[in-house]
Amino acid sequence: MKNAVFSGVTCYNLRRSVSSSPLSNKLNVLVLESDPTPNYYAKNNFPENKHVHSWKLYLPVRKAAFCFQDIILRNAPLINEKINSDFKISPGQMTIFNENHACIRISSNNVEKLPLLIEEFKKLDIRFNKSKEIAEFESTIYYKRYTEFVKIGDGIYKNRINGNHYYFEVPVLLSFDEFINGMEEIKNNCNFHLFDSFLTSIFLENKTQDFIGIYSEHCDKNRFGDLENEIKKVFQV
Repeated sequence: MKNAVFSGVTCYNLRRSVSSSPLSNKLNVLVLESDPTPNYYAKNNFPENKHVHSWKLYLPVRKAAFCFQDIILRNAPLINEKINSDFKISPGQMTIFNENHACIRISSNNVEKLPLLIEEFKKLDIRFNKSKEIAEFESTIYYKRYTEFVKIGDGIYKNRINGNHYYFEVPVLLSFDEFINGMEEIKNNCNFHLFDSFLTSIFLENKTQDFIGIYSEHCDKNRFGDLENEIKKVFQV
């Protein structure tokens, strides 16, 4: 936690296009997949979106154990140690054709040990759906993971673990619809499109703090002031 201003289990809320993964048939378990940086480039796809080799997978849960999210958070480090893997494991929920489902989000550059991971989940009394083909659809996704915030400016933070994640503090609690509509307006300005966005909340002592999060591998920190002004203007904060 060196250099972190604060840290803790953080809630992430985002909207993604997902579909069934080719891994589903191999595992006989429904695995959904999304592009790791779906909105990173302009809507007209210029410059061209170069897909990176990173898996963002979602395992919808058919039967969740009592206190499901706590069980996943507690056991994820133990499972990774047991099977000698470095999966980023996050409990959460997602909409599948407008119905809410508990899910486990998996982020990794290597899915070779995914069968072992699923077997460990089953030992925790977690049951998954059988594999089936699902065409691409839009899902609202919510998940929790540990985050360390490092302050790099007034109201601006960087993720100590994932250096391409940045957080802009907002003084009000935003609804997800407010966030989506506001970021759509900012995205329509071609000067602000080289990033992906998400809504983030962390629970501090006697306070819930919301952030507008951005992901960017080509971040120009000199323009953070411009983006911050856009956020203040659009969200009227």
